[in-house]
Amino acid sequence: MSGVRPEYEKNPANIEARSFEIIRSALSCYAIAPDLFDVAVRVVHAGGDFSLASLIGSKNNAIESARKAFASGGRIFCDVEMLKAGISREECSRLGLETVCFIHDEETARRAKDEGVTRAMASVGIALERGVRIFAFGNAPSALFRLLELCEHGAQADFVCGMPVGFVGAADSKEALMASGIPSVFIRGPRGGSGLCAASMNALLRMA
Repeated sequence: MSGVRPEYEKNPANIEARSFEIIRSALSCYAIAPDLFDVAVRVVHAGGDFSLASLIGSKNNAIESARKAFASGGRIFCDVEMLKAGISREECSRLGLETVCFIHDEETARRAKDEGVTRAMASVGIALERGVRIFAFGNAPSALFRLLELCEHGAQADFVCGMPVGFVGAADSKEALMASGIPSVFIRGPRGGSGLCAASMNALLRMA
């Protein structure tokens, strides 16, 4: 391989700091609600895409509700293990929170089979039964729909980060979340994913 290799940054702290500096500067011309700005910065950083900033929204005093929910401690439901792995353990520990994912539990598999639903859907009911009130969805629209159905019948969710990805139900599930009255942060449309949801949750945890 010929040619001179360009100089590049090797220090991880410098890379992150410079990345956030670039993003914050670029987003200064976007119409982003002030209380969502840090979330937008983290999502753009995770996705490498400035257009994501215009898709982020919140409903029902979501940021303050998230702060109160986090301050109470307890557990954060994650629809898949990838999302659970992406949420900061350090920030959760600081706030007395624990991330949980029941997607691979034997009870989840049994209920999913008996009810003819996805494991992600079955895991939501298990989470509610175990007292979980904070929910994050980065993968499964069906699980978000299930939470909303259960809340219509008396279940309680204190805060939801709704960012399931996909072309079947993802956009619709987030529209339903917006209309539900539950405090929530979300990405409109089919875009989303575990990485973006984790980035949003980490921003919210740091703000708490």
